[in-house]
Amino acid sequence: MKKDIKPEKGRFIAFEGLDGSGKTTQFNAISGKLAAIQIKCKEEKEPSNRNPVGLMLRDIVKTTHGFSLSPLSLAKLFAIDRYEHVKNDIRPYIDMGEHVLIDRYVFSSFAYQGLAFSFEEIYALNRDAIELLMPDLTVFIDTTPEECLHRINNNRDGKELFDSKGAAVREKFFSAFDAFDKMKNRARVLVVDGNQPADVVTEEIWRAVELFFAH
Repeated sequence: MKKDIKPEKGRFIAFEGLDGSGKTTQFNAISGKLAAIQIKCKEEKEPSNRNPVGLMLRDIVKTTHGFSLSPLSLAKLFAIDRYEHVKNDIRPYIDMGEHVLIDRYVFSSFAYQGLAFSFEEIYALNRDAIELLMPDLTVFIDTTPEECLHRINNNRDGKELFDSKGAAVREKFFSAFDAFDKMKNRARVLVVDGNQPADVVTEEIWRAVELFFAH
């Protein structure tokens, strides 16, 4: 694997999946494997944890706080946070030849906000971020909604806003993947069976990511 030649532009990889899918576990595992072979990656996540909109969204999605927003306001806030995040914290690194991994990106909006709005409406809200930067690779951890809910119930103190809507959200993810494919937009997606043991999932993702960085 080539590690000594920095590309003109860095690689941008997004990790997606239902809440409880094991997405963050795999994000951390792949980041660690890349670091072990001296491929340094900037780690990001959505909502962002730097700007005020992202910090507010992190609180809003918790169902225990007793406060809620309309679906339209929520979708707009996610789009605002994403654009500011990619403009200020991600695209500059990519342009310098640095690599970035992100835990959730634009496909999450098509899946979660897509429960209330059409693909076209979500695309319009996120057009600026989409045109500014799309992932070179999206890794989708495809874990069944039942398994996700089981993991959430066993491993978390509280649930989040969309935890009970897993089946509908999963369908929206795949609808968005298909829509981008038909648009011939840059949206290379790797779907991995997340119901397997975590180490098996990691190795399957790693084989693809290793090849991705080798070329």
